Amino acid sequence: MQYDAVTQGQLEERRGTDARVLLWIEAKNRETGLPEVIGFWSGDDHQDFLIDGEIRTYFGAGQVIDVPPIIVEPGFQVRNYRVKLPPFTEEVKTLMQTYEPRLARVEIHSCPLDIDSGAPLGTPVRCFKGFLNQAPEERKQGDASYTELVMVTNARMLTFGLPLKRSSAELKRRNPNDRGREYIDITGQWTVPWGM
Repeated sequence: MQYDAVTQGQLEERRGTDARVLLWIEAKNRETGLPEVIGFWSGDDHQDFLIDGEIRTYFGAGQVIDVPPIIVEPGFQVRNYRVKLPPFTEEVKTLMQTYEPRLARVEIHSCPLDIDSGAPLGTPVRCFKGFLNQAPEERKQGDASYTELVMVTNARMLTFGLPLKRSSAELKRRNPNDRGREYIDITGQWTVPWGM
């Protein structure tokens, strides 16, 4: 990761570190089909951050958001990453019910904080980029309930088969009775509700 000069200076002092996690999701609106964005961060209040030249608003989820440490490794390994969100906040309801979370683009940034004042220090650094693979909602009686988002890195796109070798025409050329992928060219146009 590449840090700016202010953050690098604090790291070189070796007095300690503090950071918050920023979760940014871009999903389609179920009614309009247009892309919508929503952000959560592990701070207490809603806050705006300048990321990649645009100002993004993140809703404060405080200590309720459960984000495990992100392991950054070079290479094309497909990594799963799980984030737990509170299920009954208005923002999470909007994500799950108003937006289509299936295959939504996801970015996770780490925002370093000044260890003396607690204010954001420097610019947030992107640690994860991928898409939402699953969004199961778990409700427990008598225990804390949560919504768990399961994300995968963009390396997952490299695991999909090539359509040239897996098309219906190619399979029929090999075996005229093979109808396994007969509707593969139009399946992307079907609207399937997900997450309701």
